[in-house]
Amino acid sequence: MTVGYAGERKQGRGGQLLQRQPKELRQEQAKRKQAEEKLRESRQRLNSIIDASPIPAFVIGIDHKIIYWNKALEELTKIKAQNVVGTSQQWRAFYAEERPCMADLLVSREKEKIAKWYKGKYAKSRLLEEAYEAIDFFPDLGRQGKWLRFTAAVIRDTAGEMIGAIETLEDITRRKKAKEALLTAHKELEERVQARTSDLARANEALLVELLERRQTQKILKQTTDHLSLLLESLPIISYTRKLGGNFSITYVSNSIEEIAGYTPGCFTEDDHFWIEHIHPDDRERILSELRNTTDKVAHRCTYRFRVMDDSYRWFSDYWRVARHPAGTESYIVGAWQDVTEDKKIRQEGELRLQQMIQTHKLAALGEVVAGVAHEINNPVSFIAYNVPVLEEIWSMAEEVLSRSDGEHPKWSKRGLSYDEVSKNMREIIEAFKIGANRISRVITSLKEFSRSDESVQKKSFSVSDVIAGALIIVGAQIRRTVSQINQEIDDRLPPVSGHFQKIEQVIANLLINAHQAIPSGRKGLITIRCRYIERLKAVVVDVEDNGKGIERKNLEHIFDPFFTTRRELDGTGLGLSISYGLVKEHQGLISVLSRPGQGSRFSVYLPVDKGRALNLCPALLCIDHNVKYLKELKANFVDAVIWRSEPQDRVEDILAFLSENPEVDMIASEVRLKGFDGWELLEKIKRKYPLLPVIFYCADRKALKPPAGSDLQPDYTLHKPFHIEKLQKAIHELGRQQL
Repeated sequence: MTVGYAGERKQGRGGQLLQRQPKELRQEQAKRKQAEEKLRESRQRLNSIIDASPIPAFVIGIDHKIIYWNKALEELTKIKAQNVVGTSQQWRAFYAEERPCMADLLVSREKEKIAKWYKGKYAKSRLLEEAYEAIDFFPDLGRQGKWLRFTAAVIRDTAGEMIGAIETLEDITRRKKAKEALLTAHKELEERVQARTSDLARANEALLVELLERRQTQKILKQTTDHLSLLLESLPIISYTRKLGGNFSITYVSNSIEEIAGYTPGCFTEDDHFWIEHIHPDDRERILSELRNTTDKVAHRCTYRFRVMDDSYRWFSDYWRVARHPAGTESYIVGAWQDVTEDKKIRQEGELRLQQMIQTHKLAALGEVVAGVAHEINNPVSFIAYNVPVLEEIWSMAEEVLSRSDGEHPKWSKRGLSYDEVSKNMREIIEAFKIGANRISRVITSLKEFSRSDESVQKKSFSVSDVIAGALIIVGAQIRRTVSQINQEIDDRLPPVSGHFQKIEQVIANLLINAHQAIPSGRKGLITIRCRYIERLKAVVVDVEDNGKGIERKNLEHIFDPFFTTRRELDGTGLGLSISYGLVKEHQGLISVLSRPGQGSRFSVYLPVDKGRALNLCPALLCIDHNVKYLKELKANFVDAVIWRSEPQDRVEDILAFLSENPEVDMIASEVRLKGFDGWELLEKIKRKYPLLPVIFYCADRKALKPPAGSDLQPDYTLHKPFHIEKLQKAIHELGRQQL
């Protein structure tokens, strides 16, 4: 009885267990299906991002069969993914016959054979373990073959087991050809190859069932995310995603943006306007128009300037395409930014060097012509110069004879002439012959010197004042057509400089022609040439200043760029200033410009007196303030400028006299409320006499920073005291010379 009861109770518990099992299994199956759905969604998202990546890549499994073959690789190799995925024919894209790729060697654990297949072309990756990179030429890729940089890396699961390998490729054909061309032509450029490796992994298998399946699925999901993050951060690009339509706000930026631009990803994702506001104003509308025309049928690519953390601009290549959400309910943009600033510089340097070579050949040919012309002119001029003293002697004898005959002649009387008038006219004519012959001789001498200009000529010491005189002889007649006055303020105590006389002469001549061309028709043209020695710089400085139309601020940063010109409709080439810049740099000098639209420009050429001494061109600041304590604070903190102090007894005339004696002053920083005179009175006098000189006003009283009633005077910059020294430095940077 007792035994039977126990058996019945046991049977009852078993029945309850059997009743509970289907419910728990259904719950576990539901969880498993949910995990599977998340896995499929993750895999779909991963596939979407990989396919949208502009970096060609493929992934193989342990069996050497292709798992991934992205769209960028399709475009590179012209082989569709559907034709190779699931096969072991990855070699078809790169080789004429079957052989292992680098990824195959890693999967086969045959690293020692890498040296056999890629001898002298490969290296161990510096960034990733179990990764190798190489550069090779593939003659069967494309019409003329392609140079590729490729990286292969092992992919392991969370347990450390190898599950495959990834190989990424970068087409460097254009870069390779550009570097080879520059090396062949100039032997000056060094190899600029940046190596970045990438790693991609995926792990999606059907593993355990029942309760273990959910946990394993979670591991796979985490592993996929980790590998994707590693890939995005290892690529030599900045990956991003943004909304399609609206304001195209950015939703994701890879951390590599901080290394290249200095900004954190949060700057882009938290502020919808951050990205577009940092694009150069001249490029902004073009980029927005391209984004508005984005379609899901084609990939889009454009290049623009982007302002980075230090306020400089870098050239970005932007590549994007439309991607679909795995659920199919939403579309978004997946793209990549790549810093191509160095490539831009290489191309620009190559173009400049080519134009300099062309210019050199032109000058050489012109020199031959000039030498011939000078020779032909020299003979008749020599005859004139030789016979002028003879003519003078003959007239002297004739004068003596005429004076004894009362100096009158019947024919003179008929014409209303007297002896005194004839004598005066003859002396003036003879003197004009002398002056003209001497001037023509100087021109011939300058032409001969120009014709002998050669790269092979060794540098020698010369006087900059002689350079200015020679430049005026060459272009003086041309610029005097529109310029009514040429002022020269040249120090007669200039030390000599070392270099090529004719090259610096060409620079000054170019600046004079530019000044002449900058003066609008109808304006009374004025060109001022100053030359002085600045002790603190150990340099001779030549200023060429005009009262022309000036240069817009947006153009100042480009005026020394090759082919940049605002006179293209007037056959301007945009090479004069770029060549001048190169010639000055060749002499270890500097060239800068100070300009104000509507008032004129001043170009300054700095030539070092000491050989091998680099110039440090910093703004020369005249600070006017009667608060000695405040001046000391400025001197202690503002170390990049030379600061002068105004004495309490100074008047406006004293400041103007100081500026006249120290023309190297680049700008003025002045307190508005001064003892003895008003800052606005000083500003009026400065703007009248030195219209190009920037003036900064500062004061504790905001009302004092406003111009007097009825006055249209405006300082170039205002600061409210107290202000941080960085604000003054910013003002000087914005208002100062464009230094190169």
